[in-house]
Amino acid sequence: MNEQLGRFRVGDRVRVRNQVPDGNPRTPRYLRDLTGTVVLRHGIVENPLDHSEPYPPLYSVVFPLADGRHRHDEVLADLHEEWLTDAGPADVG
Repeated sequence: MNEQLGRFRVGDRVRVRNQVPDGNPRTPRYLRDLTGTVVLRHGIVENPLDHSEPYPPLYSVVFPLADGRHRHDEVLADLHEEWLTDAGPADVG
């Protein structure tokens, strides 16, 4: 595993944690507890103007919309690794 890129890979299903006490507060509340798929790994992000230490690895994650009206609607969000857990394989019905 390349620690600079993080523990998740493109195609991994991840769940957004409900809370991370010291986590990035920019994680949208409406995504918490939802499951999505990693579509891009950005790796560790350094931003010395905003943060003294590098941020945890960053991922672009796509989430299907839950309303069921439009099967191709989805939300794409960039989330730091501290907010993500492994969601395991998708349920096949």
